[in-house]
Amino acid sequence: MSNPINVSNTIENQPKRPRLSGKFILLGASILSAVIFLVWTGTQSATVYYHTVSEVQDMGDKAYDRLIRVNGTVTDNSIKSSPDQKLLKFSLQDASGNIPVEFRGLPPDLFGYSIDGRYQEVIVEGQLQPNGVFRARSLIVKHGPDFEPREIPAQ
Repeated sequence: MSNPINVSNTIENQPKRPRLSGKFILLGASILSAVIFLVWTGTQSATVYYHTVSEVQDMGDKAYDRLIRVNGTVTDNSIKSSPDQKLLKFSLQDASGNIPVEFRGLPPDLFGYSIDGRYQEVIVEGQLQPNGVFRARSLIVKHGPDFEPREIPAQ
């Protein structure tokens, strides 16, 4: 007669596989979620996007009091500055309309130059007010790689 096999003894002697506890799985999932969130927010803030003047006008009330960037060309003869040079007013335009802009601070050196009677494009970052004026907190002048400012006469 053959020896009977003790099944309970065989199962108990097998090495136990390590079991992941629910706490470790939850911890790993939360760390992975945090990393994905940080990568996503980092890439969103690094995206440089701007709206055209017509896009901002089409946004209507949704554009008010939001931080946005607007691209356009400075309207001819629209640049006005305060006596102390701290407030700069001008108008941005594109093919479909214009927006009045107020900027506090010193403008970039290249601001206000015209090439062939046409001002350069600028990007303003700020907020559109309910009165329709765009309050810019930064002003960036766009120019080509071959731009050369006009020469200043010697004194």
